[in-house]
Amino acid sequence: MGNFCPGGSSTVQHEQSPVSTNPLPVVRRMQSPVNEKLPPPLMAMPPARGLKPKFPAAETRQKTRSINNSPREKPLQGTRSVDNPPRERPQQGTRSVDNQPREKTRSVDTPPLKPVEKLGVGRKAVPPSGKIVTPNLKMFTLDELKTATKNFRPESIIGEGGFGQVFKGWVEEKTLAPSRVGVGIPVAVKKSDPDSAQGLHEWQCEVRFLGKFHHPNLVKLLGYCWEENQFLLVYEYLPKGSLENHLFSKGEALTWNTRLKIAIEAAQGLTFLHNSEKSVIYRDFKASNILLDSNFNAKLSDFGLAKHGPINGFSHVTTRVMGTHGYAAPEYMATGHLYVRSDVYGFGVVLLELLTGLRTLDPDRPSAQKNLVEWAKPVLTQKKKIQKMMDPRLEHKYPLMAVVRTAGLILRCLEADPKNRPPMDDVLRELEIVRTIRDEPKEEKRSKRTTGGSDNNRINGYGLPHGRRTGRT
Repeated sequence: MGNFCPGGSSTVQHEQSPVSTNPLPVVRRMQSPVNEKLPPPLMAMPPARGLKPKFPAAETRQKTRSINNSPREKPLQGTRSVDNPPRERPQQGTRSVDNQPREKTRSVDTPPLKPVEKLGVGRKAVPPSGKIVTPNLKMFTLDELKTATKNFRPESIIGEGGFGQVFKGWVEEKTLAPSRVGVGIPVAVKKSDPDSAQGLHEWQCEVRFLGKFHHPNLVKLLGYCWEENQFLLVYEYLPKGSLENHLFSKGEALTWNTRLKIAIEAAQGLTFLHNSEKSVIYRDFKASNILLDSNFNAKLSDFGLAKHGPINGFSHVTTRVMGTHGYAAPEYMATGHLYVRSDVYGFGVVLLELLTGLRTLDPDRPSAQKNLVEWAKPVLTQKKKIQKMMDPRLEHKYPLMAVVRTAGLILRCLEADPKNRPPMDDVLRELEIVRTIRDEPKEEKRSKRTTGGSDNNRINGYGLPHGRRTGRT
């Protein structure tokens, strides 16, 4: 009746004479670092019937000599006592109950390295969403960035937006230590609004993505700072500013070749993101996010809205609608369904802006032209109307066939159904073909007029690889 101990003797004598001295030798043999912690009242616990010890036979002979001891041994091995489980469990996982909220909230007093560990910057450089290489980023102090930017003086501001402000600063080229103006290399310091939850989220996304990826057509992230509730990022400085400033300002106009160069390099950056190990959807492709260096090399910037693409056979991810109206794909704006080719739509809009020199949305234009895409789509199929729609600052200095072919590509990028849009690989190949198209010498044009050559033949057979005809007009 539950009185059997494997390899041990009967315990009837213990039950009949509880005041005898027989249990004392047993207690002496049971003394161990674990048993010494038990209070004496536990010896009076009732026997657990039907409970078999889970110890090896040799160990049982030494430690379990009575029915009363069995229930005592099981909690000793597993949970120490009834009162101990709440204390023991946190010790295995999070050291103490008090530590857990500190890990999650990351108070301002916490050293800067710890909060960043969760963002793919510190020792734990692998977020739950996928692999990420440990980025080689410098962790700046707030004082260092104050020194580099002259304490964030207003005259140092080079950009401003909903996220906060961008300041120009100076650091040593090799050590990235702060330096005085004109010494070392210039940098751009983005300072997010400390009161904006969205600003913090975008800061985290930038660190994750730009800390992981390195490509000639992505802006280079040099370091970061999280201190005193301030979230800052330090980038390479690109002196020519954004494409938006050059397209829509009254300064010197970009030539056709420069516009095409910018389009191709932006396409290379976007293609790289889409073809990465876990495809990345940029989600905010627009003219103001394409930055230019001193040689007008294009680099994509501002990865605050970037998102990993669909996996496991899914065609899209569903997310809260964000981005810029006029550039965001219609299916995303309507349903929140985000496809990799949603970026292709935004690329088509920017390509249209490069041709026309017009903003995608402008309330000051005539009512029929306020929305550039809606106004231009019917025009892009007609060669003569395309010429009238071109940016007048180009002064007709462009190969017409290149423009016509680019217009056809824009229409494909702006397809309503994302499945009908070309992948960025195809877009990039088409733009490379467009770049091979050059103006014909004036002498050749005159000879074609005198021989009665048709305009259509001139366009179709002009400038294409191996002299192929496409039939496009």
